[in-house]
Amino acid sequence: MTDINETGVSTASGRVVSDRVIVATNGYSSEDLPNWMAGRYLPTQSTVIVTRPLTPSELSAQGWTSMQMAYDSRHLLHYFRLMPDNRLLFGMRGGILSSRTAEARAQGRVVRDFRQMFPAWANVEIPYAWSGLVCLARDLVPFAGAVAGASNVLAGFAYHGNGVAMGTFTGKVLAQLALGETPDLYPAVMRNPARKFPFGSLRRSIMPPIYAAYQVDDML
Repeated sequence: MTDINETGVSTASGRVVSDRVIVATNGYSSEDLPNWMAGRYLPTQSTVIVTRPLTPSELSAQGWTSMQMAYDSRHLLHYFRLMPDNRLLFGMRGGILSSRTAEARAQGRVVRDFRQMFPAWANVEIPYAWSGLVCLARDLVPFAGAVAGASNVLAGFAYHGNGVAMGTFTGKVLAQLALGETPDLYPAVMRNPARKFPFGSLRRSIMPPIYAAYQVDDML
C-alpha cells in the first residue's frame, strides 16, 4: 500500500517526509497515487518501428527530402520522421491490451501501414520495434499544478504523445512551483484541473469498441 499526502510518501517498507511531492508518472500513473488522479488520465499505447538506414537512392525512390517530423489526421494517427542516420521512425496509435500477443498484433499493424504508405520501402528491413504508454486527458491538454486539497502535492501529466517537449517544459514549471517561484511561462490552459473521464476505473474497458469505430472511420 502506497499513500501520497501533504506530508510525504508512505509505502509498506517505509516513509519519506517532504515539504513538496511531485507526481510525474504520466501514462504510468496509478488510480490512487494520489486518489485525485483516479479517472483523470487515459493511458493509451503507442507502437513504434525503426528501419535500417536508408540509402540516398531509396530516399529518392520514395521522394523523401525532409528531416521534418510529420503526422497525419487519422483518429489513430501515424507519425514519422527521418532520423539523423537516415533510419525512418514510424509510429502509430492503436494498441489497447498489454500482452505478447497484443504487442505482436499491434506491431504487425504498424508494419502493414508503413509498407502501404511507403511502397518504395516495402522490402526495407525493420530491425527495431517497441511500444509504450502515452497519456491523454479528457480536454486533450496537459496539466501541471497542485493536486486539489493538497497544495504542496504537484502533478504533471497528459502530453498526448508529445512528451519529449511537453514533459521537459512541464518539469520546469513543476520545479519552479515546488520552489515557490512564479514559472517563467505557465499557460492558463495547463492550470485547469483535469476533468474526469466517464466510467471511472472502467474507462479503458470501453476503448476496444471505440477504437474499432475509429479504425472504420479512418479507412473511410
